[in-house]
Amino acid sequence: MAPSANCPTCRAALQLTNHDTFDSWICPNGHGLAATLSELYERAQEDEIHDLWKLAKASWVADEPTEGRACPMCDRIMVSIAVGTDADEVDEGQAGDGPATGEVPVDVCVVDQVIWFDVDELEVLPADLADPQPTPEQEAAVADIARQFGDELVAADAARVGFTSRLMRRLGHSPKAAAAVNPTAPADA
Repeated sequence: MAPSANCPTCRAALQLTNHDTFDSWICPNGHGLAATLSELYERAQEDEIHDLWKLAKASWVADEPTEGRACPMCDRIMVSIAVGTDADEVDEGQAGDGPATGEVPVDVCVVDQVIWFDVDELEVLPADLADPQPTPEQEAAVADIARQFGDELVAADAARVGFTSRLMRRLGHSPKAAAAVNPTAPADA
């Protein structure tokens, strides 16, 4: 039986939905939606996600909640936090980080890495910005890694084939070993 996800407000079964590349579980009664931390990277800016996760983990470690909403996935009590928002994707406190211009409250299950957004809370998080195009130096570094990885992959495949060939030769010399690996093989070939 597949695990179910339930709305922390009304306990109705959440419906898994897909919008472009963003998957979430939506309450059929309109109370909000749940998304995994990894899925949130498809929708929100990285600095808010990093801050959200840091705040949630710190709250959880400080004191596992005993009151509040139940996680849609596991029914543990989620931590309630408020995440600052800004227009940039620079991590909080780093050079180039702009001032917070808003805040969004969310509930987070640290164990399942699930975030619950009440109606319209997800829209308060700034949308993910497109990554800048790589520089020629970065593209050259990636090409070098791909070449090295490709060479290592070819060498690993050759070693695997060599191992398989040696194993088959040895099994051919020992019918009892071949029968142990393959019970349908004749033991006295």
